[in-house]
Amino acid sequence: MKTLLFGPANAGKTSLMRTACLGYAFTKVSDLKPTKGISRENFIFRGLLELRVWDAGGQENYLQKYFTEQKDLIFSEVEIPIFMIDSAVIDRNVKEIFDSFLDALFEFSPETCKIYVLLNKIDLEESKEDEAYNLLVEGIDKSILNKCEFTPVSVKTGSAQHRLIEVLDTCIQKSQLETQRMNEIQSRLEALKTQLKYDIILFNLPDGLVVSSTFGEFEVEPLKYMKLELGSLESNIHFVFSKILKMKEENSASIDLSLLVYESNSQLVLVKDFMENAVMVFFSDIKDYSSIPEVLKIFTSKNEELDEIRSLMKIRRL
Repeated sequence: MKTLLFGPANAGKTSLMRTACLGYAFTKVSDLKPTKGISRENFIFRGLLELRVWDAGGQENYLQKYFTEQKDLIFSEVEIPIFMIDSAVIDRNVKEIFDSFLDALFEFSPETCKIYVLLNKIDLEESKEDEAYNLLVEGIDKSILNKCEFTPVSVKTGSAQHRLIEVLDTCIQKSQLETQRMNEIQSRLEALKTQLKYDIILFNLPDGLVVSSTFGEFEVEPLKYMKLELGSLESNIHFVFSKILKMKEENSASIDLSLLVYESNSQLVLVKDFMENAVMVFFSDIKDYSSIPEVLKIFTSKNEELDEIRSLMKIRRL
């Protein structure tokens, strides 16, 4: 689905995309350089929904091109239009950009049903989201205004990411194909649960979000915004391993996550790489160490349920 991230410079568009779709921490994107022109990247949200994200740099010289020579290219076939502003900066120029955005969008994507307007940086004391809202809606035709959904958000605190997740989850639920795949994956996980006596959550990488689980569908709280983050642990293990090899004067070698085992007083939690872009987490009802080899066995021998999940996850893989 073509997703257009549009708005003035320094609104937080790229930060939102990288934290929501790539799982970056805010500290990693807090000082990003401005986007030059249009940045296009592809993602598989939740392992189910293919996104073609067009992130439009908001500098004045680029905006002029967007609304003239590049207008058709940028605004055609947009399925998820997102307009984002810095709510701490109230400028008449932002209103002009928004009006031009709406005109171009309805000219080249006339079937547009929803426009998602994010008023970012409400975590700042100087935020004026109410004033920003009043500025943007000034003079807009009611029929167009009814298609706009305004949400005050903050990339820094995570509410912007939650809003984007809600929008994309709605797209999945409206797609018969994606819903069918999601239900089939859940059915296969339920079959594995019966076989192994473990509850299972399947996480997509790199966004870290839930694809499906035996606890319910991903829109169920608290699964909706749950994220798995392995990056720091993995990078640290790789670092330690490389140092050990160097000490032993051995050639460097690649290592992959096989199985992580965590335990409480009464339960086991197992973490296993499933595919290049997916991880499974297993939760036992009882603390039975003899069950661990059974979990490993399904990954080392042919398993119909895993094979089918792999197939379903690859259908839209880029």
